[in-house]
Amino acid sequence: MSIARSALFTALFLVLTCSVGLAETPASLGGIALGEPAAKAKGRIKANKARDVDGAPWLRRLPATGDKFFSGGYVLVGTCAAPGAVARIKMRYRDPSLDFFRKISGEMLARYGDPTEYKGDFEGRTMGNKWAFSDARLKPVSLIVQRTEGEDPELGAGNTVKLTNWGMLEAERACWQERHGPAKAPAATPPGKAAPDHGYLPR
Repeated sequence: MSIARSALFTALFLVLTCSVGLAETPASLGGIALGEPAAKAKGRIKANKARDVDGAPWLRRLPATGDKFFSGGYVLVGTCAAPGAVARIKMRYRDPSLDFFRKISGEMLARYGDPTEYKGDFEGRTMGNKWAFSDARLKPVSLIVQRTEGEDPELGAGNTVKLTNWGMLEAERACWQERHGPAKAPAATPPGKAAPDHGYLPR
C-alpha cells in the first residue's frame, strides 16, 4: 500500500472516529436513564400516580417532576419484558421561547450532528428535529426536540424533548402479546344514519 493511500485511510479513520464520538447515543434525560428501573429515580418519578396507556397495555405512564430546566414530563415503563424499566422520557422545558428552542437545537446539532428527520408541520406551528441512534445492543434509540406554538390540547405550547428506546418498546409489546395475544381494539361506535355527504364532511 502506498504512503499516499495509507495516509488517506488514516484520515478517513480519524473522520469516522470523530463522527462516532460526536454522535454518541444519549442514554438519560433530566436525571432519568433509559433502561433503568423507574424506582431508581424516585426523586423525579411519581410511581404512585402511574396510569395505563391507551392501546398499549404493555406500558405504564408515570409523571416526572420538574427542576430548574424542566417544568415536568412523563416516562413510559414496561410491564412485561422488563417491568418498571424506563423506555421513554419526555420532558417540557421551563423556557417556552423561540430563542431557547434555537439555543438547544444548535447545541444538539453541535453534539449529535445533522438530524435524520424534520419533525414539524407545513404551517410552522410545530417545528423540531429527530436524531436516530443505536444502543449497546444495536436497538434503535431516537431523540426529538420540538417547539409548538398555540394551545393544541394534544401537544401543548412550548419546547419539549423526548428520548425513546424503540427496542425496549418493541420487546414489551412482543412479550405482552406472547402472553396475552393481540391487544383488543376499542369497540367501534355504531354507524349512524347515512347522510348525503357520505361522512367525509364535518357535521
